[in-house]
Amino acid sequence: MTIPAHPQAVDSHTSPTADPRRVTQLFADIAKRVVFPPGPLVIALSGGADSAAAAWLLTREERIARAVHVNHSLPHSSRMAEAARGISAKLGMDLAEVPIHPDAETEDAMRSARYRALTDHSKPDDAVITAHTADDQAETVLHNLLRGTGLDGMAGIPPRRGRFYRPLLGVWRSETRELATLSGLPWEDDPQNDDPRYLRNRIRRRLIPQLEAEYQPRLREGLVRMSSLARADLCHLESLAARTPMRTSEDGSVELSCARLADLPPPVSSRVVRQALRRVRGPHAGAEAEVQRALKVAGGKARRTELEGGVTVTRSGDRLLFARAAKVD
Repeated sequence: MTIPAHPQAVDSHTSPTADPRRVTQLFADIAKRVVFPPGPLVIALSGGADSAAAAWLLTREERIARAVHVNHSLPHSSRMAEAARGISAKLGMDLAEVPIHPDAETEDAMRSARYRALTDHSKPDDAVITAHTADDQAETVLHNLLRGTGLDGMAGIPPRRGRFYRPLLGVWRSETRELATLSGLPWEDDPQNDDPRYLRNRIRRRLIPQLEAEYQPRLREGLVRMSSLARADLCHLESLAARTPMRTSEDGSVELSCARLADLPPPVSSRVVRQALRRVRGPHAGAEAEVQRALKVAGGKARRTELEGGVTVTRSGDRLLFARAAKVD
């Protein structure tokens, strides 16, 4: 993967001059790095510049897509909803607005609630487009490194997971902001992205600029390149893990053989557990500690363990069972 140079940031709606030639040039440059999946499309339209640019690119390619705006029910959410309405109206897109009420205002809780809403308001054969950029990738990788990550964390945001696609991972945020501005789309900056309570915002606003100013001016490019190299290794391990048979029952539980798991090298057996967890509870397989707890059950060192999301892991004979607690209405 060729990593484009990080261009100078565009930080306002009005800084670029609305030059049609620049729009054409920018579109041609970005289009080389963006491939939308075939079939019916749903775009997660936040009201910000990234998703506005993604929506504009879809219409420029004459792709028909529905837009879904997830309203986080925060003080500034009405402002973002209004921007999403304006963008979808200008582009002629149908828009569904979905209010959510996360259990907490943590990054993880809001992300999980957002993905649940997008899943609930799309069909299994829909490709859901999220507008993560190369900057998001760099920030995610650095965030994961600060927490002491493994290969999964170094690989960062996957280009695809299930029905979710991220075709803008090779495009920089400054490019999407310029494109959305020159296209005359009424996007807004989400005030939540400036809230210093969230570690990701401090990484974006403080840590990366400091590291680039004092240590490595091409830090973001290097982080994106590292994620690409790590993903190539990760894909190989995932393909090896996929050879291990596992059975999914009608109730969504997953079974696999403990003996087969024990015969695998640790980097592959941990992938098998992660694949099982994704089948049971969705795209986020969980932390390494959860994987190790499941492997202890498989190895007979524990009879049962409970993981986040109501997932239980138990062993019966040679069967390792991953099950999710039934929802209570």
